[in-house]
Amino acid sequence: MARGNVDVLTDTRAYRILFDGDRAVGVQVMRHGALEEIRAEREVILSAGAYHSPQLLMLSGVGPSEGLRPLGIETRHELPVGQNLQDHIMLSFVCLTDKGSLISAATPEAFALYEAEGRGPCTSNGGEGGAFVRTRDGLEAPDVQFHIGCLLLHEEFLGVPFDDAYTFGPAVVKPTSRGQVTLRSPVPHARPRILHNYLQTEEDRQSMIAGVRLNMEINVAPALKDWRRADFLVPESDSETDIMDFVQRRAHTVYHPVGTCSMGSVVDDQLRVLGLDGLRVVDASVMPTIPRGNTNAPTIMVAEKAADMIRGLAPLPRAGVEAGAG
Repeated sequence: MARGNVDVLTDTRAYRILFDGDRAVGVQVMRHGALEEIRAEREVILSAGAYHSPQLLMLSGVGPSEGLRPLGIETRHELPVGQNLQDHIMLSFVCLTDKGSLISAATPEAFALYEAEGRGPCTSNGGEGGAFVRTRDGLEAPDVQFHIGCLLLHEEFLGVPFDDAYTFGPAVVKPTSRGQVTLRSPVPHARPRILHNYLQTEEDRQSMIAGVRLNMEINVAPALKDWRRADFLVPESDSETDIMDFVQRRAHTVYHPVGTCSMGSVVDDQLRVLGLDGLRVVDASVMPTIPRGNTNAPTIMVAEKAADMIRGLAPLPRAGVEAGAG
């Protein structure tokens, strides 16, 4: 913004992409209660994330006709938009403690230390540790990631902490289950229908069950004996029935959705929407498969690579190299 080459429009919602034939020429937005059209001189870049990028494409008639036709949306271009949704599902154990946590550590003195020297407990992001593990023999790479936080995290990380506690648990990092994002309404401000299909495959269920059992072993480890006052959220036992009951009631997203505009089926190796001109997608939705770890850094990498391609600075893939394989 300081360079003068970016305009930020607040209180503005993108409604659909505008086309002239097969070329994207701008976007229609609702701003301050009125519809406006913003025209693009070169191209339209869609960066609305794994849920809303496919929603905007489908609202614009780009997507599967069987999902658009019942809503009265004319299919401009047939593509599997919204399919291939992948995410990391996580389960959190919560144990109360008398040893303190980030909640009790957030004192006026701690805030003052942070303001003066940039250090102390207020520098924590809540996730103080982690680990990647293979839960069974024969896996080429870890199938579970453990997250460890020194505060009470519950209700999908949205619940208010009310006591000193620590939280830790497994996430399935290479799920074989696939979900989808579809439209529930042709009205642009209506939320899309998001179906993750978590743990629909036996492979994913076994990874989660094994991860939970390992978590239960850690929970009763001698090193944690003096830290663990009481269990707040843990399964009743290590039986598969009790574990899956706990999973069904308490498992949640780690906010890593990807894949709904995936490279190879919706966009090409330059992130251009297949079969259309002047339109790219640049966000986590273009990842064909989910990374085994957190998606923040890979998404930044996608954005930086895309910036070079848009500016014409990135080399084209070598002949004979499959797009997205490198």
